[in-house]
Amino acid sequence: MAIKGMVFDKDGTLFHYGATWTIWCDLVLEDLSNGDQEKKRELAAAVGFDPDSNSFLSGSLIVNASAGEINHVWASLLPELTEEDVDAVAVKHLGSLPSVPVCDLKSLFADLRAQGIKLGLVTNDYEEGAHQQLNQEGIADLFDFISGFDSGHGVKPAAGPLLAFGAATGLSMDQVAMVGDSTHDLGAGRAAKVAMNIGVLTGPADTDDIAHLADVVLQDISGIAAVLG
Repeated sequence: MAIKGMVFDKDGTLFHYGATWTIWCDLVLEDLSNGDQEKKRELAAAVGFDPDSNSFLSGSLIVNASAGEINHVWASLLPELTEEDVDAVAVKHLGSLPSVPVCDLKSLFADLRAQGIKLGLVTNDYEEGAHQQLNQEGIADLFDFISGFDSGHGVKPAAGPLLAFGAATGLSMDQVAMVGDSTHDLGAGRAAKVAMNIGVLTGPADTDDIAHLADVVLQDISGIAAVLG
């Protein structure tokens, strides 16, 4: 069956991952640790971030988990703060994020829309942050469905957000492709039984990390037109 809908991850798929989230992570860790470098390292290690190399480690929670799960881990190491306190710090620094698109997003998504393809965005980040970044690129109105970890549809790698996209657009999963850079993205595609899983290499993962879950692996989403034929 022809692909009639495509669901995209956000960070590492539409936007280069490191250029966005290493800055945010360092700011939040500095804030939460209140200048205590030993505590900062403890908090960094708990979520798989290396402050020395300013990079994410394999299996990092920042890369894979939802914002709520990350807040929970940090709050467990900061008894003086609640998860709501940690969340407030995390949200405060969202405005510091530079968005570095992997290609001409407006042209790509306008072309997909012109082909009659329904578009969805599913992120384990905040829904508000997703709207903010898409609006900055002038592409928010091209999407039929936008979901974050806090939107009530569950989080990747569970199937819920993709099934919600199907319900919102009237598409069955055998008409949908999932596009993402991580095992959580592609695991969600497998869980939802989508027609095609498309992996991209603009996040922290390399081909070996995601190939077992992908039907095809691209350097970036600019190659999607060739996949669709």
